Amino acid sequence: MATSLSLKEKLHLYIETADEQKLQAIYTLLEDEINRSYNQEDIELFHQRRQNYLQEPEESYTAAESLKAIRKTKQ
Repeated sequence: MATSLSLKEKLHLYIETADEQKLQAIYTLLEDEINRSYNQEDIELFHQRRQNYLQEPEESYTAAESLKAIRKTKQ
């Protein structure tokens, strides 16, 4: 599995050499995320949720496990 750093390096290199049409497609795909701004309240809420999780980690499930449980309860 690639590291974040290697992914960033590959993306930077690709973006530097991509044609206009590909750049526009990439931007369109990521536009909402690129333009999203977080206010102080969002940031504080994120930090509080992180602290809560670190103090009392909850059990989590994969998507496949969740679907299996849902299908089981429907029967």
